[in-house]
Amino acid sequence: MFSNLLQLYLRYLIKKKKFLEILVKADLFKQESDWLCHVYYRLSMYQTVIKQAYPAHNPLGQAGYIASMAACGHTREAKALVQTLTTRHDISTKNRVILAEILAPFLPESALALLDQAITPSPVLHASLLIRTNQPDKARHVITTALQTGKGADKPELYLLMANMEAASPSNQLAYTNKYLAHYGLETLSLKNPDLPPGAINVSCFSNHTQAGPLVSILVTTFRGADRIGSTIESLLQQTYRNIEIIVINDASDDDTDAVMQDWIKLDSRVRYFKLPVNVGTFAAKNLGLQYAAGEFVTCQDSDDWAHPRKIEYQVQPLLENPNLVCTTSQWVRIQDNGLYYARLVYPLTRLNPASPLFRKELVLSRMGAWDWVRTGADSEFLERMKLVFGSSAVLSVKKPLTLGAHRPDSLMTAADTGYNEQGISETRLNYWEAWKAWHVNCLKTKTIPAIHTIPDVQRPFPVLEHLMVNPEKIMICRNKLKEDQ
Repeated sequence: MFSNLLQLYLRYLIKKKKFLEILVKADLFKQESDWLCHVYYRLSMYQTVIKQAYPAHNPLGQAGYIASMAACGHTREAKALVQTLTTRHDISTKNRVILAEILAPFLPESALALLDQAITPSPVLHASLLIRTNQPDKARHVITTALQTGKGADKPELYLLMANMEAASPSNQLAYTNKYLAHYGLETLSLKNPDLPPGAINVSCFSNHTQAGPLVSILVTTFRGADRIGSTIESLLQQTYRNIEIIVINDASDDDTDAVMQDWIKLDSRVRYFKLPVNVGTFAAKNLGLQYAAGEFVTCQDSDDWAHPRKIEYQVQPLLENPNLVCTTSQWVRIQDNGLYYARLVYPLTRLNPASPLFRKELVLSRMGAWDWVRTGADSEFLERMKLVFGSSAVLSVKKPLTLGAHRPDSLMTAADTGYNEQGISETRLNYWEAWKAWHVNCLKTKTIPAIHTIPDVQRPFPVLEHLMVNPEKIMICRNKLKEDQ
C-alpha cells in the first residue's frame, strides 16, 4: 500500500515537473530507479544518468538513458541500445512521438524510425527529422500536406520548415517567415538586401507604436563582432519601448569593433560603450557591465542576434502590471546566414532564448547576485537559480519569438570545447551543468538561498573545472580600467 502511494506521489511530482524536489527526496524513491533515471534526464544531468543501471521496464527511462549516452559522446553504445525501443510493438503512438522527441537531438535516424511506426506522427517533428537526415523531398511532402490540411493554424513552425524548403528564393523564405510571425501577432519583416536570404543581419522591421516606462538597461557583450554588432544595435534602437540604454561591453576584441562602436555612440546617446583590457568571457563581461547599468530593469542581447521591435515592450509590460513578477523571458528561433532555420535539438525550432531574462535589477542582485564567473553555461544556471530563489511563478515566459538568433559554427554555443556538436555535448559544459544542478538540489535540501557573490575571488559556492573559471586577477584588471575610463 505504501509503495503504491509513493509511486502515485512520484508520478504527481513528475507531472508537475518538480524534478529538483524529487532529487531532494531521492532516498524516498530509491526503489523507483527507472523513474529516477528519467528525472535526471529531464534535468539534463546526462553524466549522472549513464551512471545508473539501464532502466529495464520504463520506455521513458530507456529513451532518456540512450539519449544521455549519445549526449556524453557514447554514440556507438547508444545506437546498440536503441534497438530495444525501435523493435518494441507495445508502445502507443503518443508515446512513440514522446520517445522520438527524446532521441531526436543526438540520434535523429533512430527517432525517425520510431516515428515512422506511429499512426499519426507530429508533422513538425516528422519533417524536422527528415530534414536533419537529409531527406528534403519527403520533408517537403509532409510539410505541404500538413499546410494544405490547415495545420499551419496551430503548428506555425510548419511555415519555418517551408521557408527552409525555399532556399533558392529569399522572397519566398521571407514570406513564410512572416506567416510564422503573423501567427503570434507580430509585425512582419523586410529584407535589407532583397537578393540575400533573411537572417539576423539582413532583416528589418519598423513599428510606429511607442511605449514609455522605467529605464531598461540592455547588456550586449561582444568579442570580434565588428561585422555583426551593428545590426544588433540597430534592432535595439528601433524598439517600441523607448526608455532604454544599450551597454556594449567589448571583451578585448582585436578587430574593428572600436571603430564601429564610435559611430553608434555618436548616433544615439542611449548607446554606452566599455572596452575590457583582457578577455574574461561573456558572463564575466556582463557582470562588469552590470555595475554601470542605471535601469530599474536589466536584460541582455547577444551581439549577433536581432531583436524584434516589440521585444522589450512585451517583456517589460507584465512586470509593470504585476509587482509579484520578478522576471520575464521570451523565445527565439535560430537562423543561419543562408536563411535556414536551425535547432541543435532538432525540434522544436521555437525555444527559450537563454539571453532573454528581463529582471528587476535591485531585487535580484540583493537576493541572489548575477551570473556565475565562468566562461560557459552560466545563463541557464542564472535563470534556474532565479526560479529557485523567487519561485517559478515569479518568472513569466512570454510565448512569442522575439529574437532571431544567429547560428554560426564559430560561436560559444557550437564550439567543440564549450558547446554542442554532432559528437554530443562538450565535457566542459556537461561538467558545469552537473555541478550547478547538484548545488541547487543541495540548497533546496538545506533551505539555503543560492547566491553568486559579486566578487569572483570569494570562495565559490560549488566547484568547477579550473579552466572554466575566470582568473580573478583579470577581473580586477578590468574593474580598475573601467574606473579609470569613467
